[in-house]
Amino acid sequence: MTTETHPYAAYSVAEWKRQPSTMEVIFGLELPYRAPKSAFGVFIWKWRMWFEVTFALSMLQPWEKVLVVTIVNTVFLLLAVALYMYFPHHLAVVRDRTMYYLLGQDAADLGMLDAIQQLFKGWSWNNALPPLVTGTARDL
Repeated sequence: MTTETHPYAAYSVAEWKRQPSTMEVIFGLELPYRAPKSAFGVFIWKWRMWFEVTFALSMLQPWEKVLVVTIVNTVFLLLAVALYMYFPHHLAVVRDRTMYYLLGQDAADLGMLDAIQQLFKGWSWNNALPPLVTGTARDL
């Protein structure tokens, strides 16, 4: 077999047999056919192979890959910033609304321990059943 390139082949035989370095797998725009020799490089190569094949990035040109990954990372970054900035306030609003529904209007002024005590104040084994059930047969 000769080492010349077939007109329809993506890589030559020599390029296909070449063992890439870990840095080529991490930072290269084109994914090499073979995994590197190091264990870390093999892990990164397998993860990148899975990612590119699952999301069809392997069929894109390098500039398209950069564009798609940049857009996805930008959206992810904006989502992470929004969660960091607004989620704690949203949790406080949900807690206050829950306390309002469970305890009434004055629940917003109570501390958490007082609110829990007020919620369970009337619950006991004696008060758990309605009066008709706890009464005698004569009371019915």
